[in-house]
Amino acid sequence: MTMLLSHTTALNLLRCPSLRRQLTLDNRCAINPPIEAPSRQDAIAVLEKFPEIDAPVDALVSSRVNRRPRQNLQLHSSEIIMPQGSAVRIDDNLFCSSPEQLLVEMAPALTYYELVFLMGELFGTYAIAPGLEDGMFERSEPLTTPELASSYLARLGTAPGVAQVRRALRCACARSASPYETRLSMRLGLKPSLGGYNLHVLSMNEPLEVQRIIARLGKGVRKPDVFLGSARPDSPFSGVAFDYHGKVHEEPTSITVDLERQNELLGINFKVYTLNKDLYDNLDYMDGIVCRARVDLGMPRERLNPRERECRRVLRQGLHDELELIDGVSWKGKLRERAHMAQEELGSEPPVELVPLEAYGY
Repeated sequence: MTMLLSHTTALNLLRCPSLRRQLTLDNRCAINPPIEAPSRQDAIAVLEKFPEIDAPVDALVSSRVNRRPRQNLQLHSSEIIMPQGSAVRIDDNLFCSSPEQLLVEMAPALTYYELVFLMGELFGTYAIAPGLEDGMFERSEPLTTPELASSYLARLGTAPGVAQVRRALRCACARSASPYETRLSMRLGLKPSLGGYNLHVLSMNEPLEVQRIIARLGKGVRKPDVFLGSARPDSPFSGVAFDYHGKVHEEPTSITVDLERQNELLGINFKVYTLNKDLYDNLDYMDGIVCRARVDLGMPRERLNPRERECRRVLRQGLHDELELIDGVSWKGKLRERAHMAQEELGSEPPVELVPLEAYGY
């Protein structure tokens, strides 16, 4: 029988290194939710075939199907007629939601921050993989793009989740290479009301042509992590980049390469600010370095009264703390929101949930 895997099960399938060949655009198709529920044996077969998947198995079915509880299965119903590109064929009768459809399915259960963070992975060149030492692996190309997602939403219509995805697309980053690059892009680009610095992120990891320092090497290409364009033609620098350095950059060979890269970008009048985890976590340092970047970009000075300044600082700290809790696996943002609201009603501070230092991308 036909089985359409959805929600977190589909997300885990999209993260399977063994399925890279199946996840190309050529393997996309349209499939409506099956009118027959999968059996317990079907769920067991999926769990045995893909060790990366945890029970229960999420599957999408027609709204006419009885969704009574079944062992190892979590059924989700839908009346939507699925457009082209809604599914990926995994096997003869086994399908999973496409990246674009997955965003719509996941959106109602996610906070705005979680949804933008998920887009960072699906539009990026990494996949979260808790079982691997680094907590992730690299992709050669993103699974999808903001343009493909927007086009899919237009074909899907007014299904639940579409409005949330459309809103989150405005702040989504493309071609991020790690979870911490996604977090950094969100902190730099989100509006002040959401805890961000409201800088215009032009691109991530896009190639810039540089002149090699050693003349005989000629021209080359460098890819800044987060690239911000200048605000005015007469600004001191043509652009500003922020680079996040995780563990791999601590190796001696990487240090030399990073220095060469920074010098070559300076040679074409692009300034690079480099952050490690300690500097990224230091709110005073982040505030200071962004202030300098604004000057480099020719942006006007922010004129805030003390109350506005303190309010924005609280929001920036809150965004940092929330992004530390979003690991791309547990998706507990709405639970935290409800707990926070309940604690506010009681007049006490909510408990702080800690994430280990080895969190994904660090």
